[in-house]
This record gives sequence, C-alpha cells and structure tokens, in this order.
Amino acid sequence: MHIGFRRSGGRGEYEVVGSHTGLSAMDLESWTFQLRWPDGIVRETDLWLDPGDSGKPRLRSLRSQAFQIGRQAASMLMLPEPRRNYDGTLSGLPVARHKGYVLTRLGFGPDTEFTGINDVVTIDPVFVDLDNQTDKETVGIRHRWARIEAVYASLDLLPTNVRSLVVQHRTFMASGDPVDARLGSIVRNLERALAGAIAGWVADTDPLPGLEALLGIVPLPGPSLPPPDEIGEEEPVVSARSAHEYRLAKIRGASGRKFSTEIRAAYGNRCAFCGAVYGGVASVRSGVDAAHILAWSKYDLDVVPNGISLCKLHHWAFDAALLLPYYEGSRRDIPTLRFTQLAVDNFSADTLAKLGMHKQTLRPEWFPSDPALWPSRTYLDRLYADLAIEFAA
Repeated sequence: MHIGFRRSGGRGEYEVVGSHTGLSAMDLESWTFQLRWPDGIVRETDLWLDPGDSGKPRLRSLRSQAFQIGRQAASMLMLPEPRRNYDGTLSGLPVARHKGYVLTRLGFGPDTEFTGINDVVTIDPVFVDLDNQTDKETVGIRHRWARIEAVYASLDLLPTNVRSLVVQHRTFMASGDPVDARLGSIVRNLERALAGAIAGWVADTDPLPGLEALLGIVPLPGPSLPPPDEIGEEEPVVSARSAHEYRLAKIRGASGRKFSTEIRAAYGNRCAFCGAVYGGVASVRSGVDAAHILAWSKYDLDVVPNGISLCKLHHWAFDAALLLPYYEGSRRDIPTLRFTQLAVDNFSADTLAKLGMHKQTLRPEWFPSDPALWPSRTYLDRLYADLAIEFAA
C-alpha cells in the first residue's frame, strides 16, 4: 500500500492505493493518518480518507489551510518544496528543485499499523518517489534521515545564519508538532542561505548536500533504500531498485573477490542464461559477472549456490528483475528462464526476444558440473518473495 499523487485535476490531491495486511483503500474510508518518523515520534498529519463520489478515496485535510502529505514529507526530509500539479514540473536532473517536481508516492513499510478501534493508520514510511517531466528519484527515508541527524550533530561548524536555520528545523522536528508551512519555510530559507555560503550554489536545489559539504560530511557508502523485504509487496519497481543497490554494495573485500573467482570457475566463465563463454583467455579480463541471488550486504551469503554467472547484458536484466531463473519442478530439474510482468509491461517483444525466450529450459552444460553448486531454489524463492515478483503468464 502507498499514498500516491493524483495527476489529474491539478489540485495536488493524493489517494491511498493498493492493500496491506488484507486491508484495501476502500476499507479505510474516513480513517485518519499519522506518520511514525525514524526519530520515533508519531505525528498527526491531519489527513483523512474521503471516499468521494467517484469511488476513489482521496486524502483530505482537516485544516483550514490544507497541507498535503507531499509537502509534509518533503519539508521533514529537508527537500525543496514540491509542486501541486505535475504539468508545471521541470525536466532533467537534479529532480529535487524548488517547485520543479512532484512527490508522487510515499511507500508504507511493514511496521505500518491499522488501529480499527480508533480508525487510525500509523504509517511506517520507507521511501518517497520524486518525479518531474523526464526523471525520477527514489529517496529512502531512513537513510536520508540519518544524513540529516549527522548534520544536526555538527551544527557548530556551520555559518551563523545557516546554523540558525538548521537549529530551527531540528527544534521543529523534536517538538512532534503536526508539520505545516512553517517547516517548509525553514527549508526554503536554508536553500537561499546556502547560496550565500557556498560559491556557485544554486538556491533552488536540495540543501542537504550543501550542508554536508560545509561540514565535510561524506555520506556512508552503500544502499540508500531499505532492503527489498521492507518496501512492501506491491512495489516491484522500487524493490528491484533496492535489490540492485544491495548487490552493488562495495564493501565485500577479500570475501567478495573469492566469491567471484569461485563462481566463474564453477561455470567455466559461461553465462548461465545464454551459454556464451566470455573468459578463460590469458591476459583478458573475464566478461562474465558473479551475480548474487540474495544481496550480500543483507544476507552475507558468499557461497556458490547464492550466485550465478551472467554476461553483462543478462546481469543487468537479472538485477533489474526482468528475467530470472525458475525451477519448474523438483530440485533436480534444470531451471527455466522466466520474464517478469515488469519486463513485459515495459519492453517490446523484439527487445525481450534479444534477452531470451520465456520459459526456455536452460542447458545443464551451462551450469556447474556438480548440481549442488547450481542456484539454490531456497535462495531464489526468498528473492521472489523479497521483490514481490510477478512472473509473466
């Protein structure tokens, strides 16, 4: 389940989409909504779900001056103010520019609570999507909040006017008050103050990187999104992006190099999806990658059954959750290739044909000679669950 921006109408309205723990949006009519932020404070949003005449429940404000969820989340995350209509957004990167984007989605995490006694949803927010005319950015809320708290902890090193505004942001957040235009004004003033504190700084852009630059803070490397299993069962695109981030986490050291060597050796430098051999030539780097099934940075599984040897093209398709191996029958069966619904919904048939054939049975000779080293069915099933995979028919 998530809160999504309604592009039609141009009034900055949001609706509740999908289901969570057996409840649908229609079950939440007239319920009110709270946000449990990573700082542990539960804040009232003063929003309720109006069933409306169209049958599409929309979030309405209880305040005389409406302050919708997109503006609330943006100001809490120290992001520039979003627009209320998509048509007026800008193009290109960066996405987060003052009134140059729309906050289009706020994802519910697994700890979201539904209290039927009081008809209250306490949202555990895990990510927000920012969209403009041409680009999208997904922001992991806990990761971004950790960066903000690191800035809070180093205030003494900031210029006086900038420090005063960060203190105001911290004080407002610590108060637990419902978020309103006051917090948005603080962020807007921060954007302007940074333009005077950093040579060449653009006033209308995300202030957090500017604050980090002034303080000499380098954000920790690694994934910025929550793990796939914390994102929600109805967010396959964001889940796939998260899984890709976790697979790319560059913190494995010697264990990672050993894993890559073992995978390439077990598969003979051959891609398990197409059978091409792109390695084993003296002084030429191998052209196949050792792809983790379950991300090392979450599961710490540098073992051959948690890996598969893939050429660059098929590694991309695998990481993007477009094309995956699937055991049709018993564990002894050779896997087949299966396209996901994400693939068929977004790529042409001609493009998919260049990646492979749906339900194509892979060849045993493309896999390790010892079946015990083949991709683990258990790990693949966990991957499908983490990513909420929906395979094509």
